[in-house]
Amino acid sequence: MNRWMHFSFIGIGIIIFALVSILLVRHIIQRKVLKKSNELIDNSGVSDLVELNINGTKQYIFIEGKDKQEPIILFLHGGPGQPLPFGVCSRGVYPKITDNFIAVYYDQRGAGKSYQSDIPLDSMNINQFVEDTNEIVDYLRERFNQDKIYLACMSWGSIIGMKYVDRYPEKIDTYFGISQFVSNAKTQKLSTKWLIEIAEDKEMKEDIASFGNPPYSIENEEKYSKYISKYGGDNYSDETTSKVNILSYLKPMLFSPDYTLEDIYKVVYSGAKFSLFKSKVLQKEIQHEVDLQEEVKIVKVPVYLFQGMHDKLTNYDLTEEFFNELKVHGEKEFIPLEKSAHYPNKEDFKIFVDKMIEVSK
Repeated sequence: MNRWMHFSFIGIGIIIFALVSILLVRHIIQRKVLKKSNELIDNSGVSDLVELNINGTKQYIFIEGKDKQEPIILFLHGGPGQPLPFGVCSRGVYPKITDNFIAVYYDQRGAGKSYQSDIPLDSMNINQFVEDTNEIVDYLRERFNQDKIYLACMSWGSIIGMKYVDRYPEKIDTYFGISQFVSNAKTQKLSTKWLIEIAEDKEMKEDIASFGNPPYSIENEEKYSKYISKYGGDNYSDETTSKVNILSYLKPMLFSPDYTLEDIYKVVYSGAKFSLFKSKVLQKEIQHEVDLQEEVKIVKVPVYLFQGMHDKLTNYDLTEEFFNELKVHGEKEFIPLEKSAHYPNKEDFKIFVDKMIEVSK
């Protein structure tokens, strides 16, 4: 018994030491990030965590830019409920963007720092997210005295973004969509066809065929997603391309001076659970109702879409079809990301950033 107690104490000691070490490293990195932010401010830039009351809820944005005269770009993260990448924890993470824009990173309703347990469930619907975005846009236009801003949206955020530019085109200079969502049911139909084509055996084909017609039930959605992931439809790799390290999305969150440990918990659990499972109306809209191909035929702003050629979560072929049918005012360009699926790798992410900078000049 004494021997086991001895080993238990050693184990507990190791765990405590590891936790203290992680927190110490976190503190050191946070101080370095804040030092760079202060240097930015001292040189007439902006680095500012802002709390706003948006349509009855406390929401947060982080604003960062080298020059306050640069154009504003607002990022709408994917999810819902998980603000990675492009959430409030992005302080110092994207220097190339903040060298050329006033970058605004926004934890949406129910996500990350903007999650509170008393958010009304009936407010978790797409229309509310669009109107929340409008409040943010108006705040930014007034604060920086700019008539229009740029909008950059990823995955789930591209539903909000495309609906926003459809409703408020006069406030947006240009729309950038990456991993552009169109329709869940149509994506599942096309991606299921792909899975059957690459199926390794008869058993796999029969299993996939048993899912029925999309959109799938929760149980079949889980099976479908596992197949998509297994065969690289979300995170692509080949002989010359490595998969995106998903931990690289988590690193800014872990070391952000703007995120408390409670905020991290919100990202990985409470906020995610609230948005993905408790918000049933929102999930019904995403899974069963949204079809941008039918809802948005024309937008009165330039549009640039960046889509991973191997993306089966927001199906590449469907997004390209949507783009070809979409009428816009001004420039319009579809940029294939040749070595990415849903999550863009470093090289393709650079294409995204470089193009946004080029368009803004």
